[in-house]
Amino acid sequence: MGCQNVLIVEDIIGTGRTMRALLNNIEKYKPKMVKVASLLLKRTSQPDGYRPDYYGFEIPNLFVVGYALDYNEHFRDLNHICVINNHGKAKYRV
Repeated sequence: MGCQNVLIVEDIIGTGRTMRALLNNIEKYKPKMVKVASLLLKRTSQPDGYRPDYYGFEIPNLFVVGYALDYNEHFRDLNHICVINNHGKAKYRV
């Protein structure tokens, strides 16, 4: 199955742990090339944090919602991205 080019498109990358696990899994199939693109990249305090090949915006390490990013299934339908504060997290907690 090798000799395939793979492009992973992600909405947001925080610590990068999930992306590293996914990339390790994909490597088993010996793709020709793997590239990662993300709309958002969180700035974290980890000096060795994962950085995608391409990203749209680098943002502070805060919880954001809107534009398909949700908090407990709320706020996906916002046509903008914003930070959800502690009051909002408490109100929409499950």
